[in-house]
Amino acid sequence: MVEKQHGKSAAEQGNPNSGQGNGDGKEEVRIVRVEKCQVERRKGDNGHIVSAVEQRTQINPRKAWYRCQLGRAFWALGRIQEALEHFEKACELMPHEPYYRLELAEAYLALNRYDEAIEQLEQTILWAPYDDYYHIRLAAAYLQAGRVEDAITAIEKAVKLSPRNASYHCLLGLLYLMRGDEESAAFHLKFRWQLDQYDLSFLRQFQKLCGYSLRLPSLH
Repeated sequence: MVEKQHGKSAAEQGNPNSGQGNGDGKEEVRIVRVEKCQVERRKGDNGHIVSAVEQRTQINPRKAWYRCQLGRAFWALGRIQEALEHFEKACELMPHEPYYRLELAEAYLALNRYDEAIEQLEQTILWAPYDDYYHIRLAAAYLQAGRVEDAITAIEKAVKLSPRNASYHCLLGLLYLMRGDEESAAFHLKFRWQLDQYDLSFLRQFQKLCGYSLRLPSLH
């Protein structure tokens, strides 16, 4: 459902308490009530304003992992609404796990709930600002929602994080062309004289992610 070629997060690697009952069908999944955080702003010893966060959420990585697996199972069956509900519970149980947020955003996109998907992806980037993949996914969501300028900003950040990635440069150039900015597009489209098969595969995959909002020219 979600393709990512970088190192796997704790959520992707599976149940963090995998010593017992991993996938044996005997585990019980319960809903854990999640309360909002209380944030207290106070002045620190050095005179700067700091935030003291009281986290009342009951963190449960193990049950969050099971919820995510249930969500993916329903997704595979085409039951997107039920998958979304399980992804939401996984995020409640592990609110700072970017991977679960990404799964939830995918479900929102599948239901054409673009604003909610974008909100999840923007939150994910706040927690993982140096992962270029999340910027790429956010850009695709922006394009699905028709927000070309925001998509350009997201890809520009991805290029800064991975300046030698020819795929990102080419994608940014294509978005500049969508905006009608041929001068800005020229450098990025000529970043490398010839795209390899990996670059072409990436661009085609991105085209699918953004719901074919981006038209690819003949690239060789």
